[in-house]
Amino acid sequence: DTTKDELWWGKGSPNIEMDEQTFMVNRERAVDYLNSLDKVFVNDQFLNWDPEHRIKVRIVSARAYHSLFMHNMCIRPTPEELENFGTPDFTIYNAGQFPCNRYTHYMTSSTSIDLNLARREMVILGTQYAGEMKKGLFS
Repeated sequence: DTTKDELWWGKGSPNIEMDEQTFMVNRERAVDYLNSLDKVFVNDQFLNWDPEHRIKVRIVSARAYHSLFMHNMCIRPTPEELENFGTPDFTIYNAGQFPCNRYTHYMTSSTSIDLNLARREMVILGTQYAGEMKKGLFS
C-alpha cells in the first residue's frame, strides 16, 4: 500500500509485488548467509549533504567491492559522526552471491532484489551487480 500510487506496477513493469512473509524469508536467508561468513563488510554512510535531510544508511555485504562501491557512492561520516551514528534509517543486506529460493512465493528466479519501504530495508540475493544498492537507495 505504501507504494501503490508511487511506483509502476503491472504489465511490463520490472516491479513485482511481494508480501511481507516473502520479504522476511529472503531477509532471513540473506542474514543467515552473511552470518555464516568469516568476514563481512559493514559501512555506515549518509545520503544527502544537508544534515536536516540526511539519511543514515548501513550496508552489510559479503563482497569488498560492494562495500567499496557504496563507500564511493555515499557520503562518508567524519570520525565524530561515526561515533554518534546510532541506529541507521535504512539498511541493505547484500548477499548477492547467494541465491534466493526460486520456489518461495513471488520468486521467479534465483535472483531477488527486495525493497521494503515500511521496514526501510533492502535485501539482495542472487546478483552481484553493485548498482542495485544505489538504485534501491535512490528509489
